[in-house]
Amino acid sequence: MLRNYLTIAWRNLRRNRLYTTLTIGGLAIGLAACLLMFLYVKHEFTFDGYHSNADRIARITTSLKTPEAPMSVASSPILLADVLTRNYPEVEAAVRFEPLSATVQYVDKLFNQPDVFYADPDAFNVFSYDFLAGDPLEALAKPNSAVVTESFAQKYVGRTNALGELFQCNKKTYQITGVIADLPSNADLRISALLHKDFSTSTSWLGEDFPAYTFVLFRNQPNIPAFEQKLALLSQTYIQPEFKQMGAEGYAVRFQTEPLADVHFSQGKMADTPKGNRQYGYLFAFLAAFVFAIAILNYINLLTARATNRAKEVGIRKANGAMRGQLIGQFLSESFLLSLLTVSLAVGLLLIAIPYFNTLLQIRLSIAWTDGLLMAAVAVVATTILGGLYPAFVLSGYDSANVLRGRFGHFGKGLWLRRSITVFQFTLTVAMIVGVVVIRSQMTYLQRLSLGFSTDQVLTIPLPDDSLARASAPALANTLRQRSEITDVTLGSGLQPDAILPVGTTFFRANGKKREVTSNYFFIDERFVPLLNMKLISGRNLMSTSEADRTGAFLVNEAFVKMAGWQQAVGQDIEGFMHKGKVVGVVKNFNYRSLHNPVEPLVLVYNTLPPANLTLKLRPEHLPIVQTAWKSHYPNVPFDYSFLDESVDAQYRKDRLMMTLFNGFAVLTVLVSCLGLFGLSTYTAEQRTKEIGIRKVLGASVTSIVALLSKDTLKLVLIAFVLASPLAWYVMNQWLHDFAYKIDIAWWMFVLAGIVTIGIALLTVSFQSIRAALTNPVKSLRSE
Repeated sequence: MLRNYLTIAWRNLRRNRLYTTLTIGGLAIGLAACLLMFLYVKHEFTFDGYHSNADRIARITTSLKTPEAPMSVASSPILLADVLTRNYPEVEAAVRFEPLSATVQYVDKLFNQPDVFYADPDAFNVFSYDFLAGDPLEALAKPNSAVVTESFAQKYVGRTNALGELFQCNKKTYQITGVIADLPSNADLRISALLHKDFSTSTSWLGEDFPAYTFVLFRNQPNIPAFEQKLALLSQTYIQPEFKQMGAEGYAVRFQTEPLADVHFSQGKMADTPKGNRQYGYLFAFLAAFVFAIAILNYINLLTARATNRAKEVGIRKANGAMRGQLIGQFLSESFLLSLLTVSLAVGLLLIAIPYFNTLLQIRLSIAWTDGLLMAAVAVVATTILGGLYPAFVLSGYDSANVLRGRFGHFGKGLWLRRSITVFQFTLTVAMIVGVVVIRSQMTYLQRLSLGFSTDQVLTIPLPDDSLARASAPALANTLRQRSEITDVTLGSGLQPDAILPVGTTFFRANGKKREVTSNYFFIDERFVPLLNMKLISGRNLMSTSEADRTGAFLVNEAFVKMAGWQQAVGQDIEGFMHKGKVVGVVKNFNYRSLHNPVEPLVLVYNTLPPANLTLKLRPEHLPIVQTAWKSHYPNVPFDYSFLDESVDAQYRKDRLMMTLFNGFAVLTVLVSCLGLFGLSTYTAEQRTKEIGIRKVLGASVTSIVALLSKDTLKLVLIAFVLASPLAWYVMNQWLHDFAYKIDIAWWMFVLAGIVTIGIALLTVSFQSIRAALTNPVKSLRSE
């Protein structure tokens, strides 16, 4: 019997190739998109979940209260881990990871290596990294030992089995005592190498600021609120006395505890790793569910739209004694076969899409074959039941006598459902198109917005993280200034949009009162402002020829002047970062951070520290000149550089990514919605075949018939437009809240989305409408 059902199902599918292609294609595309989004959402919400003790691990962060504004920092004091391990019985272990700017050398290979950390020897008692070589319990036990990743070993040594090999990191020799597998892409703390460090030499809570990430492994499931109360007492006991000794009034530290599962979504903390956005995860989960639901509903739409073509088959089978259960079995078998073909195609599309998706998002999604089989089996069962149950009951419920007499009027009872599906589809279609228009407009606006400085042909080179090496930077700068190809060179902290700026307390007087605020600082020389074409709105630039400027001159930006409440900034007394003097100039506000953020108060002082960056202006083809000069001054330091325009552009990668995904989902939504609309128009045309024939006999033109058939579709799209407009406005308005500089959502964006949607809808239904209008009325009225 089952074989007979499948045979009949296969014949029906082959006989109606267009219908079969639309049904399988629409469902496969929707299912593949749903599975892809499911994998991404799972990836985002399982960050660090691969650690065996993930549910008992937490990160300790620091909240610093200052007289003016609080600061939140992802790291914490060095001494914290030792106190937690020693004095808190609920803590099984506490480990530290201290990031460093690492220059790694192995034989003749020399690179600036990212993601290198000093770590406690018992780090692997807390985190379960996958060891390929070495003993986790002993890997970091000895001084100068190092545990590296598989990629690190391949990059330098040329093989994974690198135990015993020696390399230099910042001119200190380390021996590889362990090799771990590369971390998955959903690891929040990216690691390429861990170096042994004895943290017991630290004696002050505040002397080194907050240099390390501290992670705690609890003995049991932690009570976070109760633990944070204990941490408040710890701060009072150990840290406040140091503040008092320093004379820092109004300062306090509070420690916060973040479960490991929440670390990836932690926001607003300085010195933190790149973070994710829960809202994006929820959005993609919703879109995945929506696409799958619409694909299933489209399947039902297309199947029931073909109901009149199957009606006589059902009537004859029932007249010949077929029971309703047998008919249900037949249609479920057909649904099963269709689902099997659909899921097979969907899995193929998924496997093709994953590499492109990984490249786009810079992640590593994959499917284990066991998970793949399970997902495919679930998908087949789900699509068979969800997609086949309703059509099977509808088709099998036809009355054989009415069917064989040609009476199909009662088939329209489900029309409201099909129309509701279409309205639902096009509501999201309109909303998605509005979203695409808003996002594109916002990104275009950001690209055209003046940053307040020039990024054209500006090159930034980080200097070695070594005081002796940085002391020779002026000699390199002078060498480069001799070249006519290089416009100018400046030394200092540089302008790097993604860098963590120095923050310090600034003292000044305003309205007769002494004030102290926490400010961002730039360390510059006299060439910084002109090289970047910044504007001075009052006063003058710093001067290298003035000894007073080197120790007591300040530039501030407009935001600082507004915050201070000065009517006239030039000449005001000010003190900060080992400088005490007066404001000599005011710089027009420039966006030294992403345009997501407003311009914050900024203080610029003459370079008082060994410079961190060398910034120069030149054409890209002259880069070898700089590289040659670098090698002559720093032969043992890799030459790394970045162009400022590329660094600025990189800040908006996530926004462009969202735009790309939004565009993709908009196209997908339109495609799936059009398939559903095509099914509805097919159903409508077939239901009104005789009406069309009669109208043509009575003289109706093709144009009038096409207009008649398209009118209902236009009504549905207009209803969808009305429903989608407030939804799209609310969602996109929330998205724009993340930008300090943003466009206004204009009325024309909704009108444009409506026109595009109506055009797409009319284009979709026009095929069936014109086809029905051109049909010979003799064929449709032959039975009358």
